[in-house]
Amino acid sequence: MNEYANIVFPIPVDHAFTYRVPEELRENLKVGQRVLAPFGRRRLTGFVVELAERCDLTELKEVADILDPEPLFAEEMLQLCRWIADYYICPLGEVLKAALPAGIHLESRRMVSLGTEVSADLLPDMERRAPRQALILRALMAKSPLSMAQLERKVGARGVSCAVAQLQEQGLVQVEELLPKAAVGVRTERWIVLQDGRSPEEWHTLVGELTTRAPRQAECLRVLLASEGYKTSLADLLRAARASGQSVAALLKAGLVRVVHREVSRDYYDRVPIPEAKAVVLTQEQQQALDVISQGLSAGTFSALLVHGVTGSGKTQVYIEAIRRALSMGKGAIVLVPEIALTPQIVARFRAHFQNQVTVSHSRLSPGERFDAWRRIRKGVHRIVIGPRSAIFVPVQNLGLVVVDEEQEATFKQMDMDPRYHGRDVAVMRAKLNNAVVVLGSATPSLETFYNAQTQKYQLVRLTHRIDHVPMPEVTIVDMTAERRAGRPRQPVVFSRLLEQKIEEKLSLGEQVILLQNRRGYATFIKCRDCGHVEQCRNCNVTLTFHMHDHTLRCHYCSFTKRAPTVCPNCGGTDILFKGTGTQRVEEALAQLFPQARVVRMDMDTTKGRRAHDRILESFERGEFDVLLGTQMVAKGLDFQRVTLVGVISADTGLFFPDFRAAEQTFQLLTQVAGRAGRVDKRGEVVIQSYSPHHYCLRFAQHHDFQGFYLQEIEDRRILGYPPFGRLAVVCFESVKEEKAARAARSFFDLLPKEGAPFRCFGPLPAPLVRLQRHYRWQVVLKGAKNRDPAGRAMNGALRQALQRYQKQHKDQSVSLAVDIDPVWML
Repeated sequence: MNEYANIVFPIPVDHAFTYRVPEELRENLKVGQRVLAPFGRRRLTGFVVELAERCDLTELKEVADILDPEPLFAEEMLQLCRWIADYYICPLGEVLKAALPAGIHLESRRMVSLGTEVSADLLPDMERRAPRQALILRALMAKSPLSMAQLERKVGARGVSCAVAQLQEQGLVQVEELLPKAAVGVRTERWIVLQDGRSPEEWHTLVGELTTRAPRQAECLRVLLASEGYKTSLADLLRAARASGQSVAALLKAGLVRVVHREVSRDYYDRVPIPEAKAVVLTQEQQQALDVISQGLSAGTFSALLVHGVTGSGKTQVYIEAIRRALSMGKGAIVLVPEIALTPQIVARFRAHFQNQVTVSHSRLSPGERFDAWRRIRKGVHRIVIGPRSAIFVPVQNLGLVVVDEEQEATFKQMDMDPRYHGRDVAVMRAKLNNAVVVLGSATPSLETFYNAQTQKYQLVRLTHRIDHVPMPEVTIVDMTAERRAGRPRQPVVFSRLLEQKIEEKLSLGEQVILLQNRRGYATFIKCRDCGHVEQCRNCNVTLTFHMHDHTLRCHYCSFTKRAPTVCPNCGGTDILFKGTGTQRVEEALAQLFPQARVVRMDMDTTKGRRAHDRILESFERGEFDVLLGTQMVAKGLDFQRVTLVGVISADTGLFFPDFRAAEQTFQLLTQVAGRAGRVDKRGEVVIQSYSPHHYCLRFAQHHDFQGFYLQEIEDRRILGYPPFGRLAVVCFESVKEEKAARAARSFFDLLPKEGAPFRCFGPLPAPLVRLQRHYRWQVVLKGAKNRDPAGRAMNGALRQALQRYQKQHKDQSVSLAVDIDPVWML
């Protein structure tokens, strides 16, 4: 019997802790279960990663409780999480936490309350000799009890624990460890059931007797007698019988009914109708792609392939038919999409074919809906799961197929918290561990993925023609410098003459238009013409974006908001210049030029509400709007039959970012949005406005020439040693004081090997965006040579060793550190 357990916790500590397992728990404890265990002064949820019969350590703490009857992690999922922790250099406990629905973990809190003999008379003397203790007592007199975290926020973090301990010794406060319930759990509702023992005739007689003296009770019984199984939910019963809880209580007291608690499943799509599936005949290219996927499914071994299909070539239908094959073999499937905005259309198409076997998993679900979906998936109720990057962790039974749609998208990379994994690469590894097939699909694959296909690491399948031979859209590039010279030099030019003419033409024909402007707000910054003052965020070194509807300036990094000034705060001038163009300015220009047009805007400001994406896209598809205006969320994967024109307001938005992927990402965005235009009987048109009309990225996009762009860009990557020919890692140090961040970065840099290693170290230097959310950011960049270290083990090993030495030598909690392996955003 295993007497010891190695447990990891969802904290930034990269090793397991050994605990003794009490005898009464040993028989039921398994690897992959969650347990409640003491950790310092708290009790935390931990994950059992290993069991052992022997241990050399003494004076071990004991596991407090087992939280799950069965393991939450199968062996293959544990292997996957271990790989993520190793490859992305992050604690295994944080990876395991990320793989489960949020809100199910337990963590005790230290609650501090006033002692029984405390009065305000103590405070004057205490304020002289122990001011920190006096502040704590004042806070508790205002409200008691308070958690330690609440106390720290009220009186400052420094010295609070020590002061509380001293107050506890004096009997002035009491400290208790409380374990609150998990934030989410199984939801139940009360059902009322007729008691057994009476025949239907006897019940009807009783109802007749009650009708005169207790008509509402009689009506409740009538409803129950008419219900299937003689039972219904309490809420439905009260509604149907027009009764109150008192009537039901009387029936309970009389022993005529009983209460049972029934589990309720929360489903995001439970009231969304399932559309009818359209009959589809695959093209020859689609059938060839399906045959390749089917061979992999039949073989039951790992295979990876790239479906490189032009926009509108029917990649989604290939995914649907491949999943149909997988289901026929008793296998499940995961479909990853890059944007929540893409989920409604894709879910509708998949549910049309597979009905309730399909579910979704994404952050717009409530915690309860996400938890219930996870449980249904685990039970095998749903065999197909659709969602963004986090959906790769869902426990699909007998996983046979993983699809990554629009695999090139940067949104598959988690960038703001650990684990900083890439959903596409984790999908490949999960398929490998499950002997499954992984399909990467895109019209504009990432250079890394296409290079892997060219070098036969992945199998390449091409879809070169659009469905029904719809022609590729005609793309025109407009030189906005010439437009400005020909128009109003001091006024912003939102629409070129050509784009304005094309919009008017499409509206007159009753066709639809999509407009892309990858900047939200009204103006990207405001500037005083008199003194040149520019309003900047007080927390970040970025300009504030002007939002017209509420006349505010906002930071899109930290959400800082202030009223837009009517006079310059620096010189008092009133000549305020609004520079740059956001979606709100485009919307205003549309209203001025085309007052009859019905315009809907889709950006972060209009899609905050529940099902906001769904409602906008559904209404546009129904023809309730003529123009869909938005940021990059309107550029990918959407399919609207009446859209014949796409306009790109400014193609230069991300083209000159200080990032080696800037041209690639711009090319991908332009190609993707251009693909939204066109239909069977009418060729689509695309107008791209740019101040850099001769840039190679735009010219290749104009001719839908991915191969040409790839050949030019891959040669630049080869010369400079960027991916796919090299590997990158960024170590970022943040602090509210810049000198601390810089000093920490220099200390870490000195711990890295400089001679003989198959990688180079750069820095330490300020990050391109040196200040975000009041924190200064300094970076150390590692650039590895893949030909000398193909798996990147040397670079990861050196990083891990340097991190361990750094953490031993530096105890400054005011500096945070983040490691980003294979970053997709270098700013």
